[in-house]
Amino acid sequence: MTLAEKKAAVVQFIAKCNDYADGKLAEYRRELDAASGREALALQDKIGHWTAYRTFNEHTLGELATRKLDAWLE
Repeated sequence: MTLAEKKAAVVQFIAKCNDYADGKLAEYRRELDAASGREALALQDKIGHWTAYRTFNEHTLGELATRKLDAWLE
């Protein structure tokens, strides 16, 4: 498998992870609209974690578009 093929596979996987994260974020935001008290705080915490996860993935995709992570895949 070439480096380009490896990168493409990783990018595809991360894109699927982000799709999943988007779904979880939408779910938790819907639930948050009807929540209050501790439940609302717990949902806000989950939203924060999923947002951070997605942001990290976007950063990784940016690095994969360069040569920065090539050594990881060789």
